[in-house]
Amino acid sequence: MTNQLKAILLILLASSLAACSSVEPRIIVKTDYVEKEIPIQPHPKGVTVYPTYFYTVNEENLDEFLERFENENGDIVFFAISVPHYENLSLTMADLKRYIGQQKSLILYYEDSIAKQELPEDTEEVVQEGTLTKIQQTLFSGSN
Repeated sequence: MTNQLKAILLILLASSLAACSSVEPRIIVKTDYVEKEIPIQPHPKGVTVYPTYFYTVNEENLDEFLERFENENGDIVFFAISVPHYENLSLTMADLKRYIGQQKSLILYYEDSIAKQELPEDTEEVVQEGTLTKIQQTLFSGSN
């Protein structure tokens, strides 16, 4: 009886090994689209522009200006700026305005690019089907 049992086990083992070699593997490429989650930060508070007054004073109106200024403001304090430096200040302000406008455009561009967009559907594609030896030959023949 032990010989018969050995023969049956040998037949079962051989048939199971043959069944494994007949399984045809498949190479499947699966694409899953993932939605990016980048939070959009709120815009900063706007700039508050406080009133600033400039007085044009020269030799002809200096006495009149000093009297009026002292009556309106009390103390007399001067911050003087020459005409060329005032032009430089004006050019600097214009350049700041340009820079802020370009930064705002850049921020809007990136906010639009990360805004929610519809993702394509996930895909799955069989690239190659066949026996294991065919696939191994195909894979290893390209690496030589």
